[in-house]
Amino acid sequence: MQSALPIAIVSFLGTLIYLIIFFTLHFLPTGYNPIRNAVSDYGVGKYSPLFRVALWSSSVGVLTLAIALAVGVGAPPLVSRYLLYMGLITVARIAMSLFPTDLEGKGLTFIGILHYAFAIAAFTLTYMTISNLTPELVMLSPWTMVQQPLTFVAGLVEPALIMVVVTMFRPLRRIFGLFERIFLLSTNVWFLLVTILLLVKTF
Repeated sequence: MQSALPIAIVSFLGTLIYLIIFFTLHFLPTGYNPIRNAVSDYGVGKYSPLFRVALWSSSVGVLTLAIALAVGVGAPPLVSRYLLYMGLITVARIAMSLFPTDLEGKGLTFIGILHYAFAIAAFTLTYMTISNLTPELVMLSPWTMVQQPLTFVAGLVEPALIMVVVTMFRPLRRIFGLFERIFLLSTNVWFLLVTILLLVKTF
C-alpha cells in the first residue's frame, strides 16, 4: 500500500495543476467564449503553451493514478483493462497537445483532424473508465464512505458526453463549449476525488 503513496501524490498534483490552469484560462484575455468555444481552442494563440502544460499535467495525473490503483488496490479486484484505458487516455491527451485544433470557420486541416480524432478517443476512454470503475471502487474501502458523491460525479459524465456530441452540430454548436467544460470538469473532479481517497487509503 505504501508503495502507491508517492505515485498517488504525483497523480494528485498533476490533476490539481490541470484544474488550476483550466480555471485560469477562463480569466485570461484569450478572446474565447466559454459557452461557445471548445477548450482546445486555448491551444491556439498566445496562451497555447499554458494549455499544453495543462494537458501534460492531466496526462501525468491520469497515468500515475492508473499505476497507483494497480499497486494500491490491484487487478483484481479492479478489472485490468479499465486501468489500461487510463494509460490510453494519457496517450490521446498528449497527442492532442501535439496536434492543435482548427478554429471554427477556418476550415479543416490534417493536423486538426488528428486533434479531433485523439480528442474523441480521449473523451470515449474517459467515459468508459469512469462508468466502469465507479461501481467497482464504491464497493471497496475507503470509497464506500463517499459512494454517493463519487456516483453523483460519475453520473454527470454520460449526459455531459451526450450533450457534447449533440452540440457538435448546428444550431446547438453555439453552446458546445459549455457542455464540453461540464464534461471535462466532472471527469477531472472524479479523478481528483479517487486520488484523494487513494491517498487516504495508503496513509
